[in-house]
Amino acid sequence: MVTATGLPAVAAVDNYPDEPSEAAASVLDSTLFQKALAAAAYSEAGSVSNAGPNEGNLNVELLGSELVHLGDVEVRLDEILDFGQLGALASRSEASGPLDAHAISGLAGADGGVTLDGETDDFGKATVDVLSVARLLGVDGLTDQIVDQLLLEAGAGAAEVKAEDGVILDQDGVGGLGQYRVADLDLTLHSPVIEDAASSIYDIGGTIDTTVEDLVNENLDESALTGLFDAIPGVPTPSITVDSNMQENLFQSVVGEPITSKNQLITIDLSTGQLEVHLDKLVDGPNEGGINALDPNTELIDDTTYPLIAETVHELMEEVTNILIGAIEDSLNSVTINIAFTDESPLGNLDVSWSLPLADAVNGNFPEAVNNSTGTMAPVAELLVGTINTVGPALAPILAPVYDLLISDEGDNIFDLLINDLKTDAITKPIRELLSPVFDVLSQVLSITINRQVTTEGVAPTSTKAAAAETSFELSALSIALLPANEVARINLGNAAVRIGGDDGGSGEIDPTLTAVPASVAPGQSTVATGEGYTPDSTATVQLTDPEGNPVGDAIAVDTDSEGGFTTPVPVPDDAELGDYTVVGTDDTTGEAAEAPLAVVAGSDICAMDPTLTVEPNAAYPGDTVSVVGQGFPAGVPVTVQLRDAEGNPVGDPITVTPDEACGFITDLTVPEDAEPGDHVVGAEPEDGSEGAEAPLEILDPGTNNPGECTDPAITADPTMVRAGEEVTITGTGFPAGANVTVQLQTTDGEKIGEPVTVKVDEDCGFTTPITVPEDTPPGVIIVDAQPDDGSEGAQTPIAVVDTVGGDGRDLTARFEHPTAQLGDEQTFYASGFEPGEVVVGLINSESFALQAQEADAEGNVQWTFTVDERLDLGEHQGIAVSTEQGDSASATFEVVAATAGGNGDGGLASTGANVGILIAATVLLLGAGAVMIKRRREISQAFATAMGRMSDDSRSA
Repeated sequence: MVTATGLPAVAAVDNYPDEPSEAAASVLDSTLFQKALAAAAYSEAGSVSNAGPNEGNLNVELLGSELVHLGDVEVRLDEILDFGQLGALASRSEASGPLDAHAISGLAGADGGVTLDGETDDFGKATVDVLSVARLLGVDGLTDQIVDQLLLEAGAGAAEVKAEDGVILDQDGVGGLGQYRVADLDLTLHSPVIEDAASSIYDIGGTIDTTVEDLVNENLDESALTGLFDAIPGVPTPSITVDSNMQENLFQSVVGEPITSKNQLITIDLSTGQLEVHLDKLVDGPNEGGINALDPNTELIDDTTYPLIAETVHELMEEVTNILIGAIEDSLNSVTINIAFTDESPLGNLDVSWSLPLADAVNGNFPEAVNNSTGTMAPVAELLVGTINTVGPALAPILAPVYDLLISDEGDNIFDLLINDLKTDAITKPIRELLSPVFDVLSQVLSITINRQVTTEGVAPTSTKAAAAETSFELSALSIALLPANEVARINLGNAAVRIGGDDGGSGEIDPTLTAVPASVAPGQSTVATGEGYTPDSTATVQLTDPEGNPVGDAIAVDTDSEGGFTTPVPVPDDAELGDYTVVGTDDTTGEAAEAPLAVVAGSDICAMDPTLTVEPNAAYPGDTVSVVGQGFPAGVPVTVQLRDAEGNPVGDPITVTPDEACGFITDLTVPEDAEPGDHVVGAEPEDGSEGAEAPLEILDPGTNNPGECTDPAITADPTMVRAGEEVTITGTGFPAGANVTVQLQTTDGEKIGEPVTVKVDEDCGFTTPITVPEDTPPGVIIVDAQPDDGSEGAQTPIAVVDTVGGDGRDLTARFEHPTAQLGDEQTFYASGFEPGEVVVGLINSESFALQAQEADAEGNVQWTFTVDERLDLGEHQGIAVSTEQGDSASATFEVVAATAGGNGDGGLASTGANVGILIAATVLLLGAGAVMIKRRREISQAFATAMGRMSDDSRSA
């Protein structure tokens, strides 16, 4: 049985780990050469024991019976994949020396070799039943009313990787190392919506018939037509009718065969209800190579895919319009003008009819009249028929204007407007609405990568130094990840891989190792990478790589100590997808590297961790309050937290706290005033007797405590809206005790406004001082700047200068686009109700900053878009839009929340467990930066918990 669940997304070639080089190749595999599918033309070679060349051939019948796991569901491979169309495919692997290896998968040649060359049809196709996969994985969103068949047809891939003399080659000069081949790639769906569109086309044909009849009736000169027969005695004025029967012809012109868009992206068959999206047309490669000349790891489906397809549907329906309009001219012989002469008398009846196909009549081809007259009217009828059969040339000038109208630009415009109006509502809109949920589900179910490359290397694989370090390189022509957010399975078509340099992979002078703790983190958290055995007193580079081997975030430069060790935090981005990542630490001196696995998991998975405890800060004075953070404890089971001295004796009273649903908790612990200085331990023991955890806490000598050590300076202004010439009260906190602070008004560009005010900071690290806004200060936003004279950190806050304060009671409104947001998100602040052209300024309070002045638009609206960055702590923030002319304002609030795995800014507050993880990540970063976290009293614990997303004491359990 082959299973993809729980296997890493990236696996080096490791079938012969103790041999200098190796190679492996296959037509199809689901695990990148771990438990490879032998029936899928798999081959391997090791340079010592099995150098090869070795070959593997495809066995479709056996391959289909293999079992795979999709999450918790076990299925036969042929229940989700159809291999029946694959061609004669094979692979070949050879490892001829420590620095030479060759792997290839592709078409089996007549001479027993394997090649990438050949016609597209020779490779054949493998078909993924996307609808079945979606339902097996529990992905909702597609009903049979939307789509009852959804298939991904992938032309079988081929790949070749070759290493010679320690250099991995780029055989074709495009797409990076190695070379690959992918045949057609189509997404085929069947939908009742598209079948219904065919009936709409038929209805459009009927509407066109009616329109043509009306146009002929309106534009035909009937008097000229009937005047041709005025000279015949006893003949009544004829009746004239118009009959258009183009409907069937028009319908068949569109439905009779599939229609392909001009960009070749979509083919639609209205007769069967089938739509094909030619995915290989979504991308363009260099050198006109198309899908076979793409950059490494090119994702085929992303957020630009559906808009492009929706636009193509619109263009395709324009093509339907053009086909219909062209078919109208070709079908004008189905438009007939019927002329009838009838009269009844006791002695006989006049019954002469003449039906003229419009196109034939204009071109001089006239059918003969039909005479069914009787009795005394027969002689009159004979004279009439003779006249009819001779007046044909005179009819052409009468009918020509009508014909010319129908085929002219004016006629085209009439039908274009008519068809487009009907098409938009009856066809285009339903099909576009059909495709939107299809691609929503598709992006959840599949991730399609062309030219997937994974490299693990000590030095660049094209370097002549390759012999000094082990390098592996894997290439998959086409890679399909199922449920990519969790990567429950991955299927690769056309695979080749080599590893070289394993015989003397290092200089022998160092033996680097790397660990990452914790080994599981959520997006937005950090792990700590610890390296040992690197070049002493040198440098190393640490890089996080994703499941495909791509760098994630910036490389981290670290200094090694005298023992060749280092420790550095490694952050995981907030938007990182879940999966198995790798932390790679490379010795800059030798190029040798070590790796450590890192699982990026959902916050809820932290519950599966062993209990851990963190105390922040880990050194405190008697009377100080620290934050105790637990992770991985049983949810809902009370935990006793106790401070103990070096002999294990309890110090102070125990605290009981209950872990939340994410298995974490944060609680305050106050060091007793009589605690003795020295090493202590904080322990946490669940009441159910399960495993607990502990963390060290150093109690500092009270005699070394400096009460004037204050940090995090901040100022506030009261009021925040003021007229020129009025006074504002500025309050400062967190400034160095005893320092002199200069308070200065200035423009947003830093130009000084008026005279500064100097104030001394009191022993509690704060100050209060008035400052007056000069009389000549124009309306707008100005900045209050406060800077200590000792050169330490200062603070700023904006205020709004207005013409009047309070306004006239207008109904102004404001709102934020997102009620919650994470750091790095974009946020938009809207306000309305102002006069057109009125100048409005914006302020964001809490961690105050200014938004640029704007003129209200014609509807009295203003808006500002800004990035939620480090200026905004976790918690609630207020936006104020202020009129500089009338002084009235509107306000709204939003919350900055901690990042959660897979979350976004609209998801509300982050869960307790995720915030605990963020807290640990922040602690790691602080420790890595060498910060000294010695604070006084309870404020530090409260501030730290707030910064980690705990907005109030209500979130703690006592």
